[in-house]
Amino acid sequence: MKITRSVEDYLEAMYSLEQEHGTIRVKDVAKTLDVKPPSVVEAVKKLSKMNLVSYERYGTIQLKDDGIKIAEEVVCRHHLLKDFLIMMGVDTEIAENDACSMEHVMDVSSINKLRKFVEFNKSYPPAHQYMEKFREYAEKGTNNF
Repeated sequence: MKITRSVEDYLEAMYSLEQEHGTIRVKDVAKTLDVKPPSVVEAVKKLSKMNLVSYERYGTIQLKDDGIKIAEEVVCRHHLLKDFLIMMGVDTEIAENDACSMEHVMDVSSINKLRKFVEFNKSYPPAHQYMEKFREYAEKGTNNF
């Protein structure tokens, strides 16, 4: 089963809507992804054939176990990448947008190394000072160490 960026985007949006509102409706997915409702219906049909969602015409959408699993992986990658970019001194809004793009194209091994890097920086006190120095260097372009 080929999981494309589009599939991941739809599942991530549906997962977020379910977490926030408890239900997933076509019009809400369309609004979230800035697409037309007929596009959502076509995507839902495809996701249903992939056994990732269930959907009754004019009803709500339910994520199935595999759909939830994929959505949670995408959300996790997104948060990790956003945290990393913010840690590097990237503006929050830019980090959010960049994470949306990066979450779909990075190899699992790269994601795993980034996860370890972020965990290390959060758990090893001297790393915080190092990151502060890096952000200062990135901002001013000087290395007054």
